[in-house]
Amino acid sequence: MYINTNTAALFAQNAINSTDTAMQTQEQQLSTGLSINSPANNPSGMAIANLMQGELGGLTAASQNASQASNLLNTANGGMQTDVQIVQQIQQLAVQASNGTVTTQDQQDIQSQINSLLKQVNNNAKTINYNGLNLLNGTFGATTSMSTTATDNIQVSLGPDSGNATAGTYTAKVTYNSAAGGDIINITNKAGATVATATYTGSSTSTQATVQMVAGTSSVLSGNSSFVVSFNAASVGAGSGTGSFSVKAASNPLTFQVGASQGSANTINASLGAVTAKSLGLASVSVVGQGSAQGAITLAANALSMLTNAQGQIGSQLDQINYTTSNLATQNTNLQAAQSTIQDANMAQVSSAFSQSQVLQQTGLQALATADQLPQAVLKILG
Repeated sequence: MYINTNTAALFAQNAINSTDTAMQTQEQQLSTGLSINSPANNPSGMAIANLMQGELGGLTAASQNASQASNLLNTANGGMQTDVQIVQQIQQLAVQASNGTVTTQDQQDIQSQINSLLKQVNNNAKTINYNGLNLLNGTFGATTSMSTTATDNIQVSLGPDSGNATAGTYTAKVTYNSAAGGDIINITNKAGATVATATYTGSSTSTQATVQMVAGTSSVLSGNSSFVVSFNAASVGAGSGTGSFSVKAASNPLTFQVGASQGSANTINASLGAVTAKSLGLASVSVVGQGSAQGAITLAANALSMLTNAQGQIGSQLDQINYTTSNLATQNTNLQAAQSTIQDANMAQVSSAFSQSQVLQQTGLQALATADQLPQAVLKILG
């Protein structure tokens, strides 16, 4: 029997200290609901959970970005739908002006109405915006640079459905010659095949000839790239000639960050072509005169095709964003579940362990009190 070293008491003290440490951890887990509250609890688990939390924040931001991208594209589509209604009205007016019952004065009145409608198309291109971003003026579409060997002031414009035009150089040839009934304009592709033919009569210094090639109906350009060629028909009325030109298209799309990581797989590009009277091929449309009114019907129909093609592109981009949003929601749910498995406390287990620790603390204190009484037995021997 020893009195200097009370081994039993030391064992009881160590047990109580261990129990107290366990109870502190269990109380922290019960109060926070987390099994990992400091690196000491689970160093690797905490590192993994923190990385997951960062990725969850990225997924949340990406989902918000996708919603904003969807709102932007819907805004652009709304503006285009207004233009569709305007062009439909222009087509109706052109049909009306083509009837033999209307006078020249009637056609001039109709022309004034068409001019007002085209002015509104150009105003829409300047004013339709989202958060200060102008959507329909071609800022986020394909830009072009054009070179020509022609002497007849040929102007080339990509249509509004050319927002996702493939970067590259496209070449075409304008051939025109004097013929009975007027000037014949043939548009041929670089393979030499004629893809569009138009006849204009009554050439004068004010006559601006326009030929449209709509994506899906011609082979001048690859991809979804409509084509508008304008030139002064009067300058070619005296003879025949050829004007060659090339168009370089470079895309400048909007880029939406719809993923939590870097790289093209986490982004969606959206291109929006210009929607103006010029890009629709309607800048010089006229319904004054039977031949002009007839041609205006075709020009308006082609402009409608360009607009519907452009809306189809927006629709495909919206579909892509919607699928991406769905995937982001699924990733977010699964990642939160994985993080919960690592970091969240099992409250049933912690509660049970805490109750056990309380009992151990009480029994430990009782054992310490008993151990403290053992050295007093020596007094009985001495007595």
